Amino acid sequence: MGSRHHLAALLLVLAAGCAATWPVETFEAPGAGLTARRSFAWTGGELGSVTAVNAATVTATDQHIREVVVAALVRKGYQEVPDADKPEMLVSYEVAGTRKYVTSSAPRFNTPNPDDVLMASNPQLPAASELPRERRVTEGSVIVFVADPASDQIIWRGAVTAETRSSSSEQAMHTVADMAAGIIESFPARSTGP
Repeated sequence: MGSRHHLAALLLVLAAGCAATWPVETFEAPGAGLTARRSFAWTGGELGSVTAVNAATVTATDQHIREVVVAALVRKGYQEVPDADKPEMLVSYEVAGTRKYVTSSAPRFNTPNPDDVLMASNPQLPAASELPRERRVTEGSVIVFVADPASDQIIWRGAVTAETRSSSSEQAMHTVADMAAGIIESFPARSTGP
């Protein structure tokens, strides 16, 4: 049970279902020439969390993100190569999340009138004047980086930032991978010209 709750603070799961369209913010360095590049190497990523996450979940999430990002780049015409083959791009990611508690500003449903609660003959229900309930909100981001191996400078970056909730570690893992896939869809396809 603890592992699932810890993962919620890290993995940014949107309460609404699977196939979400994520608002992606992108940056491309001037003169990067992305579409003229042919190859890339996966360099891994980093999962940041305010709480501890078990190693198996981190490994599974890392693998899932790698699978979706590499598959999308291959579909776009780029070729994955081992690190030793000197790729033209280095691809990595970062997942970061924070958890906070906010007070709901919406009125509570079915709350009794304070005068009804104070009558001796009525059961002692919570008064409408009580403090509103707090709810846990996770806010975080998934960022995919593409760097130039020669200069080690970032030549492209895509990011999704969202306020989310989680119900299971499996759902969280798939949602983070879905965010990464949405980000890499914004990456330009390789030019097929001469």
